[in-house]
Amino acid sequence: MTATPSAAVVRQRSWQISLAVVVAALLFAFSGVLRELVQLWTTKADYSHGLLIVPFIAYLLVTRREFFPKWIAWPDLWALPPFALSAAVYFVADRTNFAKEWLQAFALMLAFAGVVVMFCGGWKGLRWAWPALVFFPLAFPLPNMVEQAVTAKLQSFAVKWGNFGFQTLGLPSYAEGNIIVLPHAEGDTRLGVAQACSGLSMILAFVALSAAIAFLYKSRPTVDRAILFASALPISLVCNMIRIVVTGLVYYAGWTKLGDLIVHDLAGWLMMPLALFILWLELRVMDWVTSPVETVSTNELLGLSGREPRMVTRGSSNRDGPFNPLKPLTAGGPGAGPNPMRPDPRGDAGTHS
Repeated sequence: MTATPSAAVVRQRSWQISLAVVVAALLFAFSGVLRELVQLWTTKADYSHGLLIVPFIAYLLVTRREFFPKWIAWPDLWALPPFALSAAVYFVADRTNFAKEWLQAFALMLAFAGVVVMFCGGWKGLRWAWPALVFFPLAFPLPNMVEQAVTAKLQSFAVKWGNFGFQTLGLPSYAEGNIIVLPHAEGDTRLGVAQACSGLSMILAFVALSAAIAFLYKSRPTVDRAILFASALPISLVCNMIRIVVTGLVYYAGWTKLGDLIVHDLAGWLMMPLALFILWLELRVMDWVTSPVETVSTNELLGLSGREPRMVTRGSSNRDGPFNPLKPLTAGGPGAGPNPMRPDPRGDAGTHS
C-alpha cells in the first residue's frame, strides 16, 4: 500500500464508498445493540445523558481534526485484530449472558476502533479518535449486578447522610432501614429514600459532564483537570444529600401537596445546576490557591537593591533566563543597577576633577 495525502484520500469516491459500506455493515450487525441503547437513553432517566454523549463524540472528532493523519494508506489490515476481538466479545457476551448489554456495547466500540484503523491511517488514526472512543462507554448501561449493588450502597449512603443533615439542623431524626423518620407533635414524618432517590442518575450524568469539561478545559494544568474529574463523585453525593434534606424539610413543615407536586421533582432537576455551581467554586478555589504566586527577586534574595519583585503566574516565562551573578546587568533593562561583580568604569576620575 502506498501512502497518500489524507486530503486527497477523503475525496476519493472509492474511499467514501468503502467506508460507507463497512459502517453500514457494522450498524446492521449491531442493530440490536443500538436499538437497546436508544431505548435505554429515552426511557430510563439514569442513562438519559446518553442522548448528549453521541453528539459530543462527533464534536470531539471535528475539533481534533488537526490530529488526523496527514498520510493514509488504506485499507490497513491491522484493523482485523480489533474486528476479531469485537466479534469475540459479542459472541461470548451473547452465549454467557454475563454483563451482556455492557459487553456488547463495548464490542461496538471496538468495531468502530477497527474502522478508524482501516480507513484513517492505521494506529495513528487512533491518536485522533481515542477521546471519542474512551468517552463512548460512559453512555453504556452498567451490568445489572453492578447497578443493583451500587444503588443499594447509594441508598444507604443517602439515608445516613440525609439523617445527619436533619440532625445538624437540630431535628430529632432517626433512620429505619431506607426510611428517615422526623418525629413531630402532630405525627411522624416518614421520608422514604427509594432507589430513584439514590443519586445514581445524578452520578452517571455528572461524571460524564465532568469528564467532558475536564477534557475541553485545555488551558488548565493536567493536575487541575484530574482533580476536576475526580471531584464529580463527591459533588454528586453532596447534592443528593441536599436534595433529600430540602424535600424532607418541606414535608416536615406540613406542605405535603407542595412536596408531592413540586419540590420532589424540582429538587431533582436543580441538582445539576447546583453541582455545576459547586464545580465552578472548586475552579475558583484552585485559582486562588495556586495563582498568582509572589516570589522574591534575585537581588532581594542577595541583599541588593534596584530590582523590583517579580510576580510569577501560571504559564509565565522568565525572559531574562536564569540569574547569572557573573553577567553584568544591561543598562536600562529590568532591574538595571550597580553590579557588585564589576568595578565602576569611571574609576576614581571623579576625585581628580
